[in-house]
Amino acid sequence: FIFASSIIFILIAIMKKKIYDINILFALGAKNKLIYCVFLWYSLIYIIFGIIFGTSIGLLISSYFDKIIQNIEKFLNTKFLSSNIYFIDFIPIKVIYSDIFYIILLVFSLVIVCSSYSILKIIHKNSIRSILS
Repeated sequence: FIFASSIIFILIAIMKKKIYDINILFALGAKNKLIYCVFLWYSLIYIIFGIIFGTSIGLLISSYFDKIIQNIEKFLNTKFLSSNIYFIDFIPIKVIYSDIFYIILLVFSLVIVCSSYSILKIIHKNSIRSILS
């Protein structure tokens, strides 16, 4: 959800900066469908790169999490999970690839729906402005 909302806010900011370009496209005779497709491609590019980098970094961190914690403990000269206090002295991590797939699918669909809504909202505002002007 955090990833999807950050992508949505980035896309809204990009579209607000591109309102001048949208007005130029309207002036040149571009239809709403063309503008919708262009900004949908923008969002797809952001989604694909975000999913690829986010998933790969997350899987990399989860596979080397024990070594990362050990290095942090050596650097800080403390023990986070002492065996004297806790039953286990490590953090058990199990990667379930079906859950990762479902999360990716959920984020992808959420960002597509929200970016489509924001694109249509901006196109509608610009359509009204071009008609009134």
